Amino acid sequence: MFKKESIIQLLEKIGSKLPVKVTAYMIGGGALSLKGLKEATKDIDLVLQDRKTLSTIKDSFEKIGYKIDKGLFKEQVYKDAVFVFLDKYGSRIDILVDVVCGMLKLSKDMQKRAAKYGSFGSLDVYLVSNEDILLFKSLTDRPQDIKDIRTLIDAAKLNWDVIINECVSQHRKETKWIFWFYEQICRLEDKEGIPIPEKSRIFKVCLQNWDKKPRDWMCDFSEEQIRKHIPKEHQGEIINSLRKNKQYQ
Repeated sequence: MFKKESIIQLLEKIGSKLPVKVTAYMIGGGALSLKGLKEATKDIDLVLQDRKTLSTIKDSFEKIGYKIDKGLFKEQVYKDAVFVFLDKYGSRIDILVDVVCGMLKLSKDMQKRAAKYGSFGSLDVYLVSNEDILLFKSLTDRPQDIKDIRTLIDAAKLNWDVIINECVSQHRKETKWIFWFYEQICRLEDKEGIPIPEKSRIFKVCLQNWDKKPRDWMCDFSEEQIRKHIPKEHQGEIINSLRKNKQYQ
């Protein structure tokens, strides 16, 4: 587990081995730890703006004892990681370029919202905003991500306009992220037992993109949960669609 002090020590070691200036954006649990919102994290995620400095930062990690773990690339969540480093104790650092989990990009607006945490030798580290950490945390349904989202909602005054607008701005023709974000908000309510007042706003954006909703949207939810989270006038459509696709027996 990385605590704040050990993250800083790691950044100092990496920066001391870099021959040129490198800018990295920290997302996820590492950023929460440096912000004082989380005591420790199992892994650190660093996002680079482009591939120009990849070999340089790879050499830096290897010089301080980290090795690339190719086996982890079999897991879907790591397939967009350029490098996954492990040390002899099992500590992990993921290096990504531009796109996280094949889904959200580190957009220009995200970069503008990020705050510089510090310079460590030749390594400049920026922490993405709490709003953007929440968005990145919405990409998976891992229990720890749900807990981290709860932490952000409890501890930080979030700008939901920023969250929703960024989510919509990253829509692609074939993928409307707002639907997956809504799913995560529903999971949060179920697992943490807290109401999210902004959920109705998020659902309205879903309605604006209703003809583009994924076929398997809400497929991980029971019929009872769907009746809880989907407004009454749309419940039948969702349930019938999932039944048709054999999501429900």
